[in-house]
Amino acid sequence: MANTDPAFWLGTYTASGDGTAKGIVALSRQEQATLRPSFAAPADSPSWLTVSGQHPLVYAAEEFTGRVVAFRPDGTALSEVASIQLDAGACHLSVSPRGRVLIAACYGTGQVVWIPLDDDAGFGAAQPVVAEPSTDPYRLPGEREPHAHQSRWLPNGLVVTTDLGYDLVRVWRPTEAGLSHVQDVALPQGVGPRHGVWHESGHLHVVTEYSGEIFTLRFDDSGALRVVAGVRATADPLEDGDTGAEIAIGDRRDRLYAGIRGSNRISTIEILGDGSELRPISDVESGGNWPRHHIVDGPLLHVAHQYSGDVATHRLDDRTGIPHLVGTVETGTATCLAPTGAGA
Repeated sequence: MANTDPAFWLGTYTASGDGTAKGIVALSRQEQATLRPSFAAPADSPSWLTVSGQHPLVYAAEEFTGRVVAFRPDGTALSEVASIQLDAGACHLSVSPRGRVLIAACYGTGQVVWIPLDDDAGFGAAQPVVAEPSTDPYRLPGEREPHAHQSRWLPNGLVVTTDLGYDLVRVWRPTEAGLSHVQDVALPQGVGPRHGVWHESGHLHVVTEYSGEIFTLRFDDSGALRVVAGVRATADPLEDGDTGAEIAIGDRRDRLYAGIRGSNRISTIEILGDGSELRPISDVESGGNWPRHHIVDGPLLHVAHQYSGDVATHRLDDRTGIPHLVGTVETGTATCLAPTGAGA
């Protein structure tokens, strides 16, 4: 029998984001490996979700209202328990490993916001602390705007964020007072770093939105983060209008999966050597239109499609790791998949 407990929460765009969804969707696993959607909670374009690994709470960023909302799960439903107001444009959330801090990346302002959480992982009385965007490393005032897009907590205790507008990977040290800036790593102008994943070999792999590449970074002996390699994210050439969307690591740890919007592909990239060498080996159709986000689920890969409003499920080949489409389910305008039992 199919498991009716939700395996994933799905973020969406509602009418405020020109979407067709009504809020957050619960996705349960079916026997045939696809997912079954059911309505979980109303929200206004909750485009990014993350789950606390320490508390039974789901956090949602309402991208166009600027609200960050905490929900408590109850079966396939979510009940709103608290919210906090930020500037509109919050597009990503990550919760600290101990569940005491939430970081919001704000696309519209470029700000990275430190949100303290209380003992129950609620927002409490402490006020958010804003880390202001750095200056443009290319000194082109008025020509570019900062666009913070992701934060990631690293095993060494540091936090990295991406700034898609300034082409930066930024390094921060968490303190009691908030984030202390450590370093900016400038990528080539115009590539647009979007999201990154950490590999246990000690490398950070960052997919770029505008150029469709993957840049690999590593901390050197002095403790500074450096770019060590860059490669096109696809096995075949990029097409006009292609943009990078998401990057994920397979459970076998020697494969990366990059989503490419436009030509609507999922690219499989082999991780070689000490973890710094990448080799794209395959592109397959994503199974829908505009693969905004995807997530590895053991032997499966689920892809959230924004424009076609569905989630496609692929089975990963045991030998090659290459995805093969199993089926799709309609969900409304899909933006983000979050496992119900793990953090971002």
